[in-house]
Amino acid sequence: MAPKLALLVIASILATAFAQREPTIGVMTALKELQPRYREIQDFVINRLTEARLNSSQVVYNFHNDIIGSKDQYVRDAITEEQTVLTILDGQQPEVDRTCLGFVRNSVDMNVNLVGVSYTNCINTVDDRLGGIVQKFYATIQEDESQYTGTGIFGVFRGENIFFTPENIVEKLNEQLEQLRDNPTYIANELFDMVVEFETELGEVKEVYEGCLDVNTQLLLTTLNIARTQIVQVCQGQLEPATPTDNPVEP
Repeated sequence: MAPKLALLVIASILATAFAQREPTIGVMTALKELQPRYREIQDFVINRLTEARLNSSQVVYNFHNDIIGSKDQYVRDAITEEQTVLTILDGQQPEVDRTCLGFVRNSVDMNVNLVGVSYTNCINTVDDRLGGIVQKFYATIQEDESQYTGTGIFGVFRGENIFFTPENIVEKLNEQLEQLRDNPTYIANELFDMVVEFETELGEVKEVYEGCLDVNTQLLLTTLNIARTQIVQVCQGQLEPATPTDNPVEP
């Protein structure tokens, strides 16, 4: 057989083979058409998720500011109240029992330290709840992202044979393409609602924290009022500095 004739025969055989397997080639064509759409969807979703992450970051920042501001104010108020009683103790007349005043001073110091323990318990609760809320939020974000990463693109081949049942695979690919024809714009609304819920949950944590601080501060104020009473009733001192009386000088 002449070389040219042999080449023609081979080409004819290949053409026939490809013609017979045209549906199989169609699978690859459909797959290549679908693959870029997954990328476009993924980019769209990632951009929306990035916006949600930035918004949630601002929410956490505001939450930190609120918690720090509350703690700072309560700590300063506690110090002010303590100093008020200490000033009363320091201003007692020399004849007032120093030992008794020392007991009161120690009591004041102990109760301020105790409220410090309470404040720590309050902030520990915030830390625990914050960690859980943030972890849940970002786990949900990650779950949403994984739905659009194209991980299911090759699932169309499961249980199929590209040479024996290519039409089934093409049908599945076309169904996926149809499903992905429009960007999932609804995800923006879902993410917005998630951020709002995230902010609401942190707001509830803040309210509980401030309530905890307030209750324990009231306990401190009660003990400091008891200390004032002890200065007068037990130590026989005064809450106000003694005012010297003006004795008229006889001529």
